[in-house]
Amino acid sequence: MDIARRSKLNTDAEGDYDEENGVCYLQILLADHLPHVGMERMMVDMDRWGYTFRLGSAKAWFENDAEDAYQWLIDHNIIDTRKQPTWKFRQS
Repeated sequence: MDIARRSKLNTDAEGDYDEENGVCYLQILLADHLPHVGMERMMVDMDRWGYTFRLGSAKAWFENDAEDAYQWLIDHNIIDTRKQPTWKFRQS
């Protein structure tokens, strides 16, 4: 989220559809940077938590239907083209 929204965030990030998809995608990518988590576990956990994806699972969505989420993260310089986090905050 941008700086203005981040400064007043409590529990509802109030993002739009594209941002929400980007956050889900990023959550999966970041899981590989957490000890004992990893992408596979994160996708299973997302399914258990009740995330819903039109292809039926987080894994199916990530592997086959998440191009828009990937592009949103690229456009906002949150990940690079190798799907690696830039570790930068969104500025706008």
